[in-house]
Amino acid sequence: MIHQELNPLKKAEEIFDTGKLDEVLKILNDRVQFEELNSQQKDYIQFLKGLILTYQVKPEELIKHGEEIFKEGQNVNNKLQSFDGLYFIIIGLALAEKYEETLPKIDKLEAILKLISNISEDILNQKKVRLYLLKVWINLETNKIDSAEKYLEAVFELEKELGFTWEIVWANILKARIMFQAKRRLNIALEYFEKALSLAKKIRFNHYWISLCHGFFGMIYYSIGELDISLKYYMKSLKIAKGLNSKFWIAALLNNIGNLYCEKGEFDLALEYLEEALNLFEMLSTGSEGCLDSLIYVAREKGDNELVQKYFHRLENSYKHTKNSHAEFIYKYNKALMLKRSSRIRDKVKAEELLREIINKGTLDFVLLNDAYIHLCDLLLSEFRINKDSEVFEELNQYINQLLNIAEKTHSYRFFCEIFILKAKLALLNLELKAARRLLTQAQKIAESYNMKRLAMKISHEHDELLLQLAMWEYLKDSGGSLSERWKLAGLDEQLETMLKKQMKESPKISEEEPVSIFVITEGGSPLISHSFIDQKSFESQIFSGFLTTIDYFIREIFSEGLEQAIFGEYTLLMKSIPPFFITYIFKGDSYYAHQKINYFIDHIQKEEDIWQNLLKSFQLSQPIQLNDIPLLESLISEIFITKSISSRDY
Repeated sequence: MIHQELNPLKKAEEIFDTGKLDEVLKILNDRVQFEELNSQQKDYIQFLKGLILTYQVKPEELIKHGEEIFKEGQNVNNKLQSFDGLYFIIIGLALAEKYEETLPKIDKLEAILKLISNISEDILNQKKVRLYLLKVWINLETNKIDSAEKYLEAVFELEKELGFTWEIVWANILKARIMFQAKRRLNIALEYFEKALSLAKKIRFNHYWISLCHGFFGMIYYSIGELDISLKYYMKSLKIAKGLNSKFWIAALLNNIGNLYCEKGEFDLALEYLEEALNLFEMLSTGSEGCLDSLIYVAREKGDNELVQKYFHRLENSYKHTKNSHAEFIYKYNKALMLKRSSRIRDKVKAEELLREIINKGTLDFVLLNDAYIHLCDLLLSEFRINKDSEVFEELNQYINQLLNIAEKTHSYRFFCEIFILKAKLALLNLELKAARRLLTQAQKIAESYNMKRLAMKISHEHDELLLQLAMWEYLKDSGGSLSERWKLAGLDEQLETMLKKQMKESPKISEEEPVSIFVITEGGSPLISHSFIDQKSFESQIFSGFLTTIDYFIREIFSEGLEQAIFGEYTLLMKSIPPFFITYIFKGDSYYAHQKINYFIDHIQKEEDIWQNLLKSFQLSQPIQLNDIPLLESLISEIFITKSISSRDY
């Protein structure tokens, strides 16, 4: 009899395993066929239904479902049932972004857990982990990262006891999100997402988690400008999400794909995906304003003013009906942009007023807040270009510094680097040449540290171009060159356009450099090791003696100023510090791969104990050494600079 009654449940589980959640819900909602089941089996059915509503991102239905379970648990004094009901209520509130309302309920959930007795240790650990995961999630969403990590440690301490479960998959996803969103440790984030995906493939009812992992892979690769890789993951995630009929997740993915196509400059495809996303957001009565903002942007970039007006009117109507703060922000921002594009001065003044209002009020939508700052800076720069008022320039710099702080706090390091480039160009406008070079040096270090290869290439190219133009800049500085000359040479318009447009520009064409010489020098300026990569002895001698006679200048005037490279005749000199040494590399050509090779070289001479101890011994004895005295060092230099047997992917 029991076996017969369990058949519909087994069928529901089998369909759940295929990811067809609507079919599972239909079976689970037919209570008649489950009437003969015991209370434990009925509780399991209710839990499966809660999981499905979670995976389909239906917060209102989930809260209602949780309330029913909780009430029933309270009526029969079943603490486990009450725990599960309150657990789903909290998830529903969090999905609806009502984080403050979750806090007292989490305290209540913890109190219920303490009252649960006469259950196995396995079930108790499972409930503990679910409680901890809620705390991790809410703390992450409210930017309390230290607390999130503390509770996550408690989850991982119980990982062995739980084994392969969806809770551990979720824990790894949350850890990856902390590394990605809060700390921008992209390589570590990818490792945890990969672990989560691997675990998800081993558990039942896994389609939601697999889709989530692919979606986050897409976000990471999008954030570093790898659009084709990002698109591949978004499409994988979308295919699964459509099978789950998780409408909110589908809409979010369609929105992301639309923005990605916009960045690729494929505006018709962008509009197609964003329109589909908008239809879903409007059906769900959430998220439509952000999607309309994207549609307005794409229509503007496409040059279709009629379409811009159409989407703006829809945004205006949406704002009038909802009247929430986020809708107001998006509406006023887009109104400001329409006024800014007007040729009339009074409209530009109104645009400036609206942008200031937006900035002063602030918003949790940091992407749009950043854009508001950039458009205001663009207006101020235009004003400065006309009247050359130093107060306007000072105000501009204040806003840019505020923007830097926001980008750093929100871990928007790609944007952070672009602001550094803008600051470098403004420094050039003011003829502060060393400051401009220092800013580019900092920007490149940040881009490299966060694995943003395309951006690092762009910055390296900018710095190379500036070094080649130094003589021209020095001439403008001495002769008092006009603002228009400096503006054009600095490339301010191009940088602002890059920051205002959501389109990925092609990376500059960069070739590998031609090695000339490498030196290991003490901080006092004494050479310990020198090696030349060229054959002409007289040429080598000229470079070597020329460099050594000016080494104090480079250490004092270049490196001490926070710079790392300089022009040395027709060559570029790159100098990096690893106390008590300077590693100096002279080469011809582009500097990007030179930087990568020297970073790789420095990393490995410190890791190789034999190389590092020999260098320290030579330093202590103040005695130069021959390269062949340290075979490992000779081999390393050969592999990096001569045979190039180490791939550029390893740098």
